[in-house]
Amino acid sequence: MPAKKITTDTLQRWLDEKPSKVLAALKNKKNLDAPALFLLGEAQRLLGSFQPAIETYARALKVTLNAEERMDILLAMAACYRTLGVSSAAYELAEDALKMARELEYDEYVVRAMQEMGMALRAWGRLEEALDLLDAVLAAYTQQKDWAGMSFICWAKGGIYRLQGLLQEGIAQFKLAITYAKKAGDEINLAYGYCGLAGISRIAGKIDDCVKNYKLAEKIFTKTEDLFGKAYTNCGMANGLRQQGKYNEALRHYNKADVLYSGIGDKVDLGFVKWGRADILKRRNKLPQALADLQAARELFDNSDEIRGQILTKLALGQVLYALGRVDEAESMYEEGVKQARAEGLHTYLESFT
Repeated sequence: MPAKKITTDTLQRWLDEKPSKVLAALKNKKNLDAPALFLLGEAQRLLGSFQPAIETYARALKVTLNAEERMDILLAMAACYRTLGVSSAAYELAEDALKMARELEYDEYVVRAMQEMGMALRAWGRLEEALDLLDAVLAAYTQQKDWAGMSFICWAKGGIYRLQGLLQEGIAQFKLAITYAKKAGDEINLAYGYCGLAGISRIAGKIDDCVKNYKLAEKIFTKTEDLFGKAYTNCGMANGLRQQGKYNEALRHYNKADVLYSGIGDKVDLGFVKWGRADILKRRNKLPQALADLQAARELFDNSDEIRGQILTKLALGQVLYALGRVDEAESMYEEGVKQARAEGLHTYLESFT
């Protein structure tokens, strides 16, 4: 008796409950149609396998002529590229989806495409342009009373304000993100809201608030298959614990984040793990090991659009090189970091205490 075909509705339900179930059901299947390929790509993306997801989405794009399917695929691919630090590709894919949505007068997809373009610009460091787009998306979600959408945009805006040095404004946005996520009953958005508030609290010197909020996020992510969220929380928690002087505990979290980010191929965030871990090694006078981590971080950031990571790593490299007696290299590296920060309109060079 032939096996019963799994319906798209069943796959969607599995995706919402447990993405690994979709992956197990589809990964070895041949001749999948576009909806099934899209859901397979979504499962891979939700499980943190971003490059395999991009490849699956590309297969789906080849076998569909349906406009809505094509826009869904383009936006999902954009999200993957953005997460991997390739913001220019993410922006172009989202822009293609926007053009298609406007031609077809699909308002829902216009909003979604603008959101993804704004997120790409945010990752790219084009912050004012990102804010303009995200504010337009927030207005649309507010009109629709889409609490989950509102939560996500407030989280994104909070991150922009953090980069601009507008810490109180950023804190307010992350608190709104948490409020809206609770209204929506959206645990994942809630966890990311806690992470955002935790991260900006650290920069503002509120280290106890930082660790407390990361622990709230960790409770949520532990119950999910969101590997990116788990890695994000471990890295952030490590940063907070490092500033509390709890170095051994911080190192355990950095090492967990290193494994998770390496596993999902997220080179940008892996760079932040190595940058943070190097700071502990530097404080423990393990300068050659700190230098090795920072050199690895620099290589990871230089192959991405992550400007903040590039700057922070150059500043840290300057400090470590100076401690190693390589004064000329240190001066040059540190000055390069400050110059880049000022040119990009970022205040990252003032975050040295973190």
